[in-house]
Amino acid sequence: MLPSVYAFAAQKVKPEFILISVAGWSIFLFGLIFETVADYQKTKFRQNPENKDKFITTGLWSLSQHPNYFGEIVLWYGLLIAVIPYFQSITNVLFALCPTLTALQIIYLSGVPMLRKAGLEKWGNNAEYMRYVNSTSSIIPCFGGKQKKN
Repeated sequence: MLPSVYAFAAQKVKPEFILISVAGWSIFLFGLIFETVADYQKTKFRQNPENKDKFITTGLWSLSQHPNYFGEIVLWYGLLIAVIPYFQSITNVLFALCPTLTALQIIYLSGVPMLRKAGLEKWGNNAEYMRYVNSTSSIIPCFGGKQKKN
């Protein structure tokens, strides 16, 4: 949120940097739509009584175990990129900490680890769930499953 407050408080932007801002807002919009679609898909999945006690593996959830988190991380970096033209000193680069700290929190502290633990407690003995976890990217959507390591 801090980068957006700064952008609206800034006075001028160099016209040659407007495309950077447009690109940032486009990335923001992509992330927002991605997160919204993922949340909508999960909500619809959970509303179906046939899916009680099941985990979602369809739609964006077939490409990532946490597509909503991917969208959230992307939108925050998009916002950062959108305000880069408004930066007036090198210290403004510190605003990059905002989306970076958010991403680190989601990936390593609050989001993914807590859901992974809860998922393993609930479905850890389910072979289909373990196959999903082992073959689907955690955050970044990946067509065809996780990349094989050589």
